[in-house]
Amino acid sequence: MDREKSSGIIAQLALPSQRQGRPIRKQTKVLTEEEKERKKNNIHLVLNSLFYNELRVCPDEGNLLLTEQIFTDSKTRAEMASLLFDEYEVKALMFVPQEFLALIANGQETGIVINMGHTHTNIVPIWKLNILRDKAVMLPVGGQDVTRALELFLKHTRADQVYSICDFDQLVVEDIKESKGYVAVDYEAEMRKPEKLTEFELPDYQVVNLGRELFRCTECFFQPHLFGIQNTKGLIESVNGVIDSLEVGIRREIADQSASIFLAGSSSRFPGLVERLQAGVEKEHCPMKVRAAPERHLSSWIGGSIWAKLGQNKNSWTTKEEYDEFGPSVVHSKCI
Repeated sequence: MDREKSSGIIAQLALPSQRQGRPIRKQTKVLTEEEKERKKNNIHLVLNSLFYNELRVCPDEGNLLLTEQIFTDSKTRAEMASLLFDEYEVKALMFVPQEFLALIANGQETGIVINMGHTHTNIVPIWKLNILRDKAVMLPVGGQDVTRALELFLKHTRADQVYSICDFDQLVVEDIKESKGYVAVDYEAEMRKPEKLTEFELPDYQVVNLGRELFRCTECFFQPHLFGIQNTKGLIESVNGVIDSLEVGIRREIADQSASIFLAGSSSRFPGLVERLQAGVEKEHCPMKVRAAPERHLSSWIGGSIWAKLGQNKNSWTTKEEYDEFGPSVVHSKCI
């Protein structure tokens, strides 16, 4: 594929109005009473399934640790606390950011966690179990953007194979992304190479050949502007920016560890990602080792199972008695 045609396809990945980098504090949509009730019912369905079908426990018989996004607003947290205390009568609650738990899962108290999720990516520095929230960064790029990019690339480059063979499905795109997608360590060099085709078997047992789209789709993490995501820095530039924002002593302490940067989240499993990050960080700073544990897509859950059992966090629990006395706002004073 020539470069002019390639650029045209990438340009079509943008929404008509061009996507903008989202601020950390987003404006909240005002819901109608009907929408609020529907939202509450949906949460009930999820919690009922979680407690009674998956975990098979009675929520009023123990304490509950909940993971949350690093930038979760206090209103959302208070509403969840009210629901769990009033309607499920849990004995105690603890809210902990996913990035904090991911670091615990790696056996560390200090480091930079890159949590790559479905809708966005968080870069969070933590020093001696203290989350440096004012230094944390959120990028509006996640796994859904990779999926969307891959689907559009397939439509333009493999339509003769894919769309004429089977009823194309979002799950097929996800499967291709997760099983064949990768990050180019050097994107420009990879684009100059002769296209290397990889076979993929579709649900109807037909086989298609896939090539550059397998690494081009993940480039949205590093060059989001090419995909219509405006006013947003790439992943490497953002990580380097977070490192530069840290005090010299903290930066040195992080760099001196056997591992400094920790990957987490389901979108962090692409082959080549560690090497691309490692090379990009080393260009700007002294060597900082990037660690990618095999089970990193589960690191928040692993860290949560560890943190919930530790005695040192007993003051982080909000009990039912404290909630009854002080109201929902008490959970904010206990947050890590």
